[in-house]
Amino acid sequence: MEFDFETVVKRRPANLKRMFTPQAVIDHGNVSFDGAEPDYPTAPVIREAVKSLAENGLYGFTIMDSVYQDAVCWWMQNSRGTKISPDWMVPTLGTIHGLSSAIRLFLPKEDDALLVMPPVYNRFAQAADRLKRPVVSCPLIQGGSRYEIDFERMEALLRAGNVRLMVVCNPHNPIGQIWKREELARIAALANRYHAVIFSDEIFADNCFTGLRCESFLDVREVWPRLIVSTSLGKSFGLTGLNHANLLIPDPKLREAIADRRTRDHYGSMDPLAYEAVLAGYSEAGLSWVRASNRVCEENIRLIKEAFARLFPQSRVYGGEGAYVLWIDLRPYFPDEESMLDFLYNKAFFHVDGGSGYGAPGFIRMCVASPARCVKKALSDLETAWKER
Repeated sequence: MEFDFETVVKRRPANLKRMFTPQAVIDHGNVSFDGAEPDYPTAPVIREAVKSLAENGLYGFTIMDSVYQDAVCWWMQNSRGTKISPDWMVPTLGTIHGLSSAIRLFLPKEDDALLVMPPVYNRFAQAADRLKRPVVSCPLIQGGSRYEIDFERMEALLRAGNVRLMVVCNPHNPIGQIWKREELARIAALANRYHAVIFSDEIFADNCFTGLRCESFLDVREVWPRLIVSTSLGKSFGLTGLNHANLLIPDPKLREAIADRRTRDHYGSMDPLAYEAVLAGYSEAGLSWVRASNRVCEENIRLIKEAFARLFPQSRVYGGEGAYVLWIDLRPYFPDEESMLDFLYNKAFFHVDGGSGYGAPGFIRMCVASPARCVKKALSDLETAWKER
């Protein structure tokens, strides 16, 4: 089936990605590559479902039922290769809302801490900061082609005794890397040994490339008593503004505790739009669209890596395993992030996320979920500006 990956969506001024895009970039005719949401329209099957909901005219209270559960189970089996039980699902108002509920539940004392592995999505730490709980960092080790987890440091931090909750991002945002089964197993062993709960953010897990699969933490059975997995349509279908996610929790006691905490955090019923989007997207038609979108992103990744290898041969480009973002080290070419972003934004009209937002100044994160023609134009503008410089 043919899908439209050439149309650029129209963004209202209130759209966050549009809001942060410099006007000069827009005037130059370029899209922004910051923010991890696609620049092309979502799957036709979801758009049709939204139209039907709108035309029906009822937007009333909506709760999870067996039809919804069956759709999620089908998706996890067919997209992820992971079999789950309908009973495991706890719908929530997005991944960070779910993490915030977990922080309130598992970090009751002021010195109870959340562990993160930077460079990483900054809203994990933000959730703890807003709830006045400390954040402990276990930085990833940068290698030539991949990042590695510092398991020695992780164990030392867990042994200290105040880390009660740890976030695993898989595929990892911003480095675009899939953690291997043996890495998940080592994290699980440490969590069990030191009685920490794992919150696994897997919202990018449907977006994998070069034939890779993102194995779910749910496949590591030995950690089920202390495991929460967050999945969502947000990244897979570009529905990041919908504020909806499903927490998958195999252990009944843990699931009951999270569901109770979620309710006390003022979760009411499900957004009816989220319900319709799940039923529509988690289908054969939705899976076909996601796989086609992944092929578009994979080709863009190839183009971008080739361009940066030619223009910035000393740079390192990470990613291309999972998540439609690339993580690029441009420190060899600029004295500081300010001069780097000034060149990219104001000379090349090439808008990306600065690495300082992820704790790594001098890097950039680039979203690759754009029409190929937009990527090619932006790379051409970048090349022209760099040669002029």
